[in-house]
Amino acid sequence: MTMTTTIARHAVAREDAALRRALAEADLPVADLDVSNGRFYRFEKNGVPVGVGGYEPYGADALLRSVAVDGAARGTGAGRVIVEALLDDMRQAGVTHAYLLTTTAADFFRHLGFAETARDGAPDAILSTPQATSICSSAALLRKAL
Repeated sequence: MTMTTTIARHAVAREDAALRRALAEADLPVADLDVSNGRFYRFEKNGVPVGVGGYEPYGADALLRSVAVDGAARGTGAGRVIVEALLDDMRQAGVTHAYLLTTTAADFFRHLGFAETARDGAPDAILSTPQATSICSSAALLRKAL
């Protein structure tokens, strides 16, 4: 089954147990959620959870993070829909460049228009996040103009 309709987005707190569980199950970091200024969401289709995602805004830049698709929804287009919803939210918030760090999903994000970029050209606000400094310090940095 492909994701042909819009999925519902519900804001959740960083402390939300379902968010933390979904990230942990996807082997994504949760240790820095307590200090994150992120906006996190749970995504559903017809009342059934399909994934989570969020971003940390830093003025005109944002760090896309915590995108995880539930096992049953993988391969349905849910990941693309979640990322597009987050990018739309960023645009509405005045963000002009989205960044992300990944060790496993670079190809997926390249298909969505992200391109690998050198860390020395990224904004200090992005490079000083726990994601960039310690949690994902060896991950590829990707960028997309919004």
